[in-house]
Amino acid sequence: MSRAVEQGRNGKRGAHVTLSDVAKKVGVSPITISRALRNPEIVSEDLREVILRTVDEMGYIPNLAARALAGRHNGIVGVLTPALHQYGFTGLMVGIEDRFRHTELTVQYSNTLNHGEGEAGLLKSFLTQKPAGVIIAGAESYRDLLPLIERAACPIAHITDLSQEPQTLVVGLDHFTAGAEPTRFLLSRGYNRIAFIGRGADVRSRRRIEGYETVMREAGRFDPDLILGGEAASRTGLGRELFSRLLQRVPDVDAVFAQSDEMALGVLIECKARGIRVPEDLGICGFNDLEFSPFIEPSLTSVHIPRYDIGYRVADMLLRAVRDEPPREDKADLGFTIIPRGSTR
Repeated sequence: MSRAVEQGRNGKRGAHVTLSDVAKKVGVSPITISRALRNPEIVSEDLREVILRTVDEMGYIPNLAARALAGRHNGIVGVLTPALHQYGFTGLMVGIEDRFRHTELTVQYSNTLNHGEGEAGLLKSFLTQKPAGVIIAGAESYRDLLPLIERAACPIAHITDLSQEPQTLVVGLDHFTAGAEPTRFLLSRGYNRIAFIGRGADVRSRRRIEGYETVMREAGRFDPDLILGGEAASRTGLGRELFSRLLQRVPDVDAVFAQSDEMALGVLIECKARGIRVPEDLGICGFNDLEFSPFIEPSLTSVHIPRYDIGYRVADMLLRAVRDEPPREDKADLGFTIIPRGSTR
């Protein structure tokens, strides 16, 4: 048997190290170590540094199951999301994690990939682990979730379209308006045959389509052929494909409102390949205002969503609920901003 294997089996490393081992090494009681790990702010900075360094050196791993049995929760916040794989979720994630950084809580994610039928099962799985709380970051439907939420022993916060059911611990925006106002913006810039591209994969994107359609009908310019969706591995590739199909169906299209900046980029690439001038011949508006959008040529008009702020605010709401602190607010509409750039007149 190698020395490394023997050390792993017989030594005091990783899961074999107990709270008492750490306490003995530091020279304090186990309860002091436990409290310092749960609530770092209650011990002095010097002691906290010694404890954290010793925990790291000894490889101590807290037993979350035992912690959950001993206390109210296991110290984890579960985040249920349909979009962990999408660029747009990154800002939300950073906001959530920044708020929980330097607190007693850690974050664990579960991704539904927009499969609404699996949401209740994943939430139930989180709840069986006795979490400190849960953030539902974009549920497709609350029909099966509400009974679980009502019986949950921990607080549950939500990132939603504001038309959805939850009324407390909610942060979001009105996606109907986020579809309607950019459409009005394009109309105000002199575009008339405005297409909407992107599948209504979730309730938020479907609400944006509804907002677009309502404004186009009010303007007397609605044409169902101007709405086009589809599937593709690459969202930029999907933008190119949908715009190519759109030109076959509606050759006189003069603007595109895309469900995402990645799809809008695909439209722009296809325009350059075909010699279509942007914004003179075709206006393009994206959604999410991703990092690349100001730097492409022409720069991309987009709908800015304060993703970081949404993530931070919902995490703050949940943290206050976990700590039994009074809420600053029950429901927050963080809205959106249209950022005009070079892809529109």
